[in-house]
Amino acid sequence: MSERFLSPSEAARRLGVGVRALRLYERKGLVRPRRTQAGWRVYGPAEIERLHQVLTLKLLGLSLSRITQLLGAREPDLTAVLALQEDVLAVRIHDLERARSAVQGARAKLSGEGRLSLDDLIDLVRETTMTKPFIATLKARASEVLADAAIPELPNRYRGKVRENYDLPDGRRIIIASDRISAFDKVLAAIPFKGQVLTQTARWWFEQTADICPNHALAYPDPNVLIGQSLTILPVEIVVRGYLAGATDTSILTLYDKGQRTMYGHTLPDGMRANQKLAAAIITPTTKAYDGGHDEPLTAEEIIARRLLTADQWETVSRYALALFARGQTLAAERGLILVDAKYEFGVDGSGRILLADEIHTPDSSRFWRAETYQRRFEAGETPESFDKDFVRHWVTARCDPYKDPIPEIPPEVVIETAAVYIQAFETITGQSFAFPPAGALPLDRIRVALAAFLERQDPA
Repeated sequence: MSERFLSPSEAARRLGVGVRALRLYERKGLVRPRRTQAGWRVYGPAEIERLHQVLTLKLLGLSLSRITQLLGAREPDLTAVLALQEDVLAVRIHDLERARSAVQGARAKLSGEGRLSLDDLIDLVRETTMTKPFIATLKARASEVLADAAIPELPNRYRGKVRENYDLPDGRRIIIASDRISAFDKVLAAIPFKGQVLTQTARWWFEQTADICPNHALAYPDPNVLIGQSLTILPVEIVVRGYLAGATDTSILTLYDKGQRTMYGHTLPDGMRANQKLAAAIITPTTKAYDGGHDEPLTAEEIIARRLLTADQWETVSRYALALFARGQTLAAERGLILVDAKYEFGVDGSGRILLADEIHTPDSSRFWRAETYQRRFEAGETPESFDKDFVRHWVTARCDPYKDPIPEIPPEVVIETAAVYIQAFETITGQSFAFPPAGALPLDRIRVALAAFLERQDPA
């Protein structure tokens, strides 16, 4: 055989892949080996070069379907790929910065105290674990996604954009957090383990803020499930903002960029820059949209005039919201984070008492930035480093107008990276390690078992 042509086994050896991988690339149309007169498959210089391209793109974390699109010239514009890689690298850069800080801290402690405890060593290993092995775990369990949590045996179902709600006759509500991710009034994708992150993060915050405001939480029979007190939800969403930020139509940055200076009953000065800190936190309430509707900005006067809330209710939720936000900023700062803005939802029980409902300070309901890089990135005019669902929001807005255009399919590599961002958010915010549920059972099957046992215990009849 001419040395310019390689057999499949020799090509695989030189490229460091398996022969089965070459077969897969052939089936996907990524490479087409030549045929000898005897019918043997061989790879010439052009085919070897194509295989190098495929393997290089795989190193970038792209799926084979994505690579097929790129190399097939069906998507000649590489801007989307570069934007994706920038997002992915931001996560990995933070991992490296975190690891370096952990090593420096351990070195300083060893120098000062002459020893490191077992707990110190365990923390050091945890903090210096890179994202890549974590990504491998997520890829292996990517099929364990809870895209839908419909359970026909449970009564009075209401399906939200993210959560499935069931009202029980005894005044309790079952709330199941799915893995759906919602933005721009649309469901964008399903992110593995996202529902667990939301439920457990909110649980931690409910516990940290119970002295400020009563909440609806009663029990947690499953990592994705909250049993809460059934409430009549107030028709106003309360958003507290500490920075000129946001990407949605109702965000103050979007409105500011359109030339508005008075919004939600507040007036902002000229000359502010994107992501700049406000002089003081402000409340920016909106109508609560149902069934796919759009949120609409409100002022305090409009809320009372339209009888959405009474004056006393508005005073109470405003006081609660500002106090919750202040507590959130304080605890976030202890974790090296900036709580930028947060959405709060309130409801009333049968006696008219106002309780905090839904969730609090999760990556879906709040925006967090990393404090250590904020000032440098702000001064450079760069987007602050975050780990909330802005990761997906920015990916979408870089590719379309999400309010007018169809949302492009979120690639598998972005889904996995987003799952890692959510889990890192949970661990950073709470200081706890994320506990993957036992492998094997599908999430909905596991939830059915947990709820059946809980309901049987509470309602033996």
